[in-house]
Amino acid sequence: MDDYAHKILGQGQTTISNYLLKHYREIGISNQELFIYLLIKKDHDLVVPMPEMAELAHQTGYNEQQLFALFHQLIEKKLAKITRVTIEGQPVDAYDFTSLYEKLSLVKDTQVETRPELSNTNQPVDSTQRQAVFESIEKEFGRTLSPLEMEMISQWLDIDHYSAEMIRLALKETVLNQVYSLKYMDRILINWKKKNLQSAHQIEAYNKNRNIGKADDGAGEYHGPDIPFINLSGEDH
Repeated sequence: MDDYAHKILGQGQTTISNYLLKHYREIGISNQELFIYLLIKKDHDLVVPMPEMAELAHQTGYNEQQLFALFHQLIEKKLAKITRVTIEGQPVDAYDFTSLYEKLSLVKDTQVETRPELSNTNQPVDSTQRQAVFESIEKEFGRTLSPLEMEMISQWLDIDHYSAEMIRLALKETVLNQVYSLKYMDRILINWKKKNLQSAHQIEAYNKNRNIGKADDGAGEYHGPDIPFINLSGEDH
């Protein structure tokens, strides 16, 4: 057997259920999402270790932001979720596709039309806007965001429905406090939500009033130049 054949057999084979190929569109998977799933699954089906994004980008021709968007769409459609597994004694991040097969089990083999309840009706945030948020945070933090951090930010946009401007204002507060933590940003956003601050304008007004309140706490105290004491009684002290 020549080297070429050894190379092919040595790489192994990826198998896919014909039932999934027949019904993938009925459970809301796009062609691109199915393609990415096939590339990363290898000999896994339900839980797949997270791939190296740089390597996957080189393999597919997509950039890392485009790849992340595809994985996020699968999570948004509740076809996958992020989990952690142990491989060779080491914990690693992974994508869990159990819900994909659970939805597939609900599809009848005779079904032709797409089930409305399984279609993706939520329109994702504009990819350019999403990428701008990622880049702003990366610039201020001085490092590249991890897939888990990107997922957290996307949940702010898609699930919590924070605007990009609100996230940038939270980033500004984080930088001013020199914390550089998404968890800190999350607490800021949650606090604004509790106070029913839903727009950048409301947040700026709230911060302005808060600063005025801090200034009023010092009312009654004199902060001007020293004034010399003048003795009006004529007595020496």
